[in-house]
Amino acid sequence: MCWRDAGGCQCRAAMGVSRLCRPGSWLLLARRGPVPKVTTWTHRSFRTSITLLKQDDFTKILSNELEKVHKKVKDALPGSDWTPFKSMDHLPPEHADIVIVGGGVIGWSVAYWLKKMQTKKKAYNVLVVERDTTYSHASTVLSAGGIRQQFSRPENIQMSLFGAHFLRNINEYLGILNEDPVDVQFNPSGYLFLSSEKGAEILEENYRVQREQGAKVALLSPEQLKKKFPWINTQDVALASYGLENEGWFDPWLLLSALRRKALSMGVLHCHGEVTGFNYVTQEMVTSDGDPVNFRRIHEVIVSFK
Repeated sequence: MCWRDAGGCQCRAAMGVSRLCRPGSWLLLARRGPVPKVTTWTHRSFRTSITLLKQDDFTKILSNELEKVHKKVKDALPGSDWTPFKSMDHLPPEHADIVIVGGGVIGWSVAYWLKKMQTKKKAYNVLVVERDTTYSHASTVLSAGGIRQQFSRPENIQMSLFGAHFLRNINEYLGILNEDPVDVQFNPSGYLFLSSEKGAEILEENYRVQREQGAKVALLSPEQLKKKFPWINTQDVALASYGLENEGWFDPWLLLSALRRKALSMGVLHCHGEVTGFNYVTQEMVTSDGDPVNFRRIHEVIVSFK
């Protein structure tokens, strides 16, 4: 048996087979039946020379080589990831129920929560496709990793409150048995918002909404602000809003790594490539008024491998 890469595949003469592989593919070549009779073996080096080997010599050499391979496999197993075959983990599956484009912190978070919410009766394959596994230009690792509850909409406040709970109890969510505990280095220091007379009314309204949703924030007068932060110039400052709990920053790379590790342990699949397009299936339906409506759903995802 032998594995060969794309561009052309040849097997040893002793195998009695040769075949071309299509680009980007791998083939496992094997021959059924005994090894054909071989009377000579030609070896070419920098200077051409021919050595005649008897069949017994060839059989002995082949036997020794097979014994070496057998010993290597035996020594490597168990407890080793060594394999005589090239890994295909970078290739995507032929079918996935859900394809997530982008393996940043949002992509891996979506993959984690999808797996966490699935049941045995309703299991599905989740695939994450990421084009840059170095994350050198990803917004996740280039961000400051801040978290706050000082928003104007209740939905954002609630999501951020849960986010703070998630970070403080992260090992209950992303911890893995027999693995090192997760530490995203959460630093709980509050956000500070300043406003002039013109924006003070908006700041007060936002404060009211935030307190109703359970956020721990406080309004500070210019005098209170100066006392708490003596280095701030309070000229033209009419009002300040300061987060007392659950606001601060963390290491976004550590959070991304923890989400990715946990999702993979739950069975999420991933591949290195770029999504370049989609193939759709179109279905026409008619409304109650008799008007035709076309619906499209994604049937195939086109991925270009790096």
